[in-house]
Amino acid sequence: MKRLEQKGFTLIEVIVTLVVAAILGTILVQFMGTSLTRSAEPIIMVQEGFSLSEVMEKMTAHYKYLLATDSTPLKNFEIDIRNGNLPENTPYFGDYSIQQPIYITFSGGNEAPDTSGDNRILKAIISKGDQSLAALFTK
Repeated sequence: MKRLEQKGFTLIEVIVTLVVAAILGTILVQFMGTSLTRSAEPIIMVQEGFSLSEVMEKMTAHYKYLLATDSTPLKNFEIDIRNGNLPENTPYFGDYSIQQPIYITFSGGNEAPDTSGDNRILKAIISKGDQSLAALFTK
């Protein structure tokens, strides 16, 4: 009897290959899925940082203007900071949230609230998303 040589894969070989490919595919999707979903976070953080820098530059420019033109620049600047994130207000610095601006003093190299009423240093902390930026404005 003559034997015919058969070419090709058996059903078991095909099934084993598909199972191994599925396992490797699952591992790849798990690894790449996490990387892809979190890949935009650094870009968002940089954008928020640049946005805050732009806002702070506008605030600083406005404060320099108040120093030259206003008799009580620090007090009026505090009001402008509180309201400067609303588009209908003038001046409008941009989109940010602000912690309560406070007057501070330095005693022995440490920051402390200014209880003397001298109000010479205004501390302003603005934030957007996970980014924060602090600045000190002085008379």
